[in-house]
Amino acid sequence: MAKKKDKAPKSSGKKSGGLSFLAILVMGVLLFMVALPTFITLVAGLIPSVLAFFLDRHRGRYLARCVFGLNFSGVAPYVMELWRDGGQSVSMATQQLLDPMTMVIMYGAAGLGWLMYLAMPPIVANVLNLTAQRRTVELREQQRDLIKVWGENLISEIEKGSR
Repeated sequence: MAKKKDKAPKSSGKKSGGLSFLAILVMGVLLFMVALPTFITLVAGLIPSVLAFFLDRHRGRYLARCVFGLNFSGVAPYVMELWRDGGQSVSMATQQLLDPMTMVIMYGAAGLGWLMYLAMPPIVANVLNLTAQRRTVELREQQRDLIKVWGENLISEIEKGSR
C-alpha cells in the first residue's frame, strides 16, 4: 500500500508578522487626529525610510530596517522636544522643520543607515574570510601534530581510504 503524503496547507500569499499596511494607516490617522504636530514631524522626517521601504525588494527588507532605525533616531529628539517644550503646537513643528540643521540631522541619520547597509556586507565577508584562514592554520597545525604522533603511515592510509 502506498503511503499518503500530508499536503501542506496552501498559503494565501500573505506574509505573517510585522505591521500590515492597514494597521500603519489606522495608526497614522489616529496620530493625525490626536497629535498633529507629531504627525507632521514624523511624516517630514521619515521620508527617507518610506523611500527605502519602497525601494527595498529583498526578502528581509534589511535596507528599510537600517535606514528606518537610524532615521527614527534622528527624528526622535525633535518629537521629544515637541512633547517637552511646546505642548504639541503646529507652529513649533513647522519651525523645527524649517530649520536646516534639523533636516540635516534627520536626513543625515538616514544617510548613515544607507551607508551602514552598503558597508556591512564587505566587512562581514572579510571577517568571515579571516576566520576561515585562521581555522585553516589551526587545522594544519593539528594535522602536523597527528603526523608526529602517528607517523608518515597515517598519510598513506588516508590516501588509500580516499580512493
